[in-house]
Amino acid sequence: MADSRIGEVVQGRYRIAAPLAAGAMGLVYRGERLLLGRPVAIKFLHAAVAADPAVRARFEGEARAASRMNHPNVVGVIDCGSHHGAPYVVMELVRGRSLRAILDDGSIAAPRALRLIHQVLAGLAHAHAHGVIHRDLKPENILVWSDELGEHAQIADFGLAKRLDALAVSQNLAIGTPSYMSPEQTRGLPVDARSDLYAVGVLLFELLADRKPFHSPYIFETLKMHRDTPVPWFSDIAPERAIPAELEGVVRRALAKEPNGRYRSAGHFAVALDDAMVAAHERSNEIDVRELLAASKPRRRWRYLAVLAALAGVAYLTRMKLYEAGTTTDRFATHGDGAHER
Repeated sequence: MADSRIGEVVQGRYRIAAPLAAGAMGLVYRGERLLLGRPVAIKFLHAAVAADPAVRARFEGEARAASRMNHPNVVGVIDCGSHHGAPYVVMELVRGRSLRAILDDGSIAAPRALRLIHQVLAGLAHAHAHGVIHRDLKPENILVWSDELGEHAQIADFGLAKRLDALAVSQNLAIGTPSYMSPEQTRGLPVDARSDLYAVGVLLFELLADRKPFHSPYIFETLKMHRDTPVPWFSDIAPERAIPAELEGVVRRALAKEPNGRYRSAGHFAVALDDAMVAAHERSNEIDVRELLAASKPRRRWRYLAVLAALAGVAYLTRMKLYEAGTTTDRFATHGDGAHER
């Protein structure tokens, strides 16, 4: 059946060109900003979802909050309003693939996973500093694209009607989403930035182990696992991935059942990741260095010691720069199949 919205002009500014994606909460279209010729993505809430006045008000309020954000790791919100009674939001169109589509192609290497997670945390730090909580962070909402500078990740759908979690689950609409819900979300309790960090912990676990930490064919069983089931150990479920213990410790803290047990901010989470990798690198090199020194001739040992000292200095300076950039969330920054074109 033909979509009656195709070809319509929204508020005299945006022409709807073609459907892009459909989800539990709404439909996304490719559009064009008239006069400027700028490609955009336009998301409409489903009529059944928008019928609740409280939901509608929150959608509009959070769309306005999201529009104030400006960060390379966040899909920009350009405009919002209502068209024929349907609330909509206009977003930057990102030409790329969702992280889910990338994972569907196969597992990704740990260094690539960490680079993407760093960018996700950067986007979250910026959003949290603006008082915006995502509440539904998952691979489908992370768009990945590449240019001559490398691979970039952007978070989409920031704060858009995500208080609908309980409604969506009760109606079996949020397929896949329960796998990334924090324990407090599963109870219908108020959430804050630490719920987003829990979702990042789930995502990082999935990227490293090639499976989710908690998953069941039954939605409510999955939700119960988030509340009650201990986090699996990488050595038990993915021994072939050889995840460093230091990195596993970071993941397990992010997945703490109680919010107070998690990282205080996205910046602290990012710094902990860097510290873990520096520690893992130093530990993995210890044996090799001792063996190298033991096997080397005495007159050459000073060369190896000098190299070690230089490496230690680089590691220290790197750690301090990361600390200074990450301990304050509103300063933390690092530089998407898309329902969204850059």
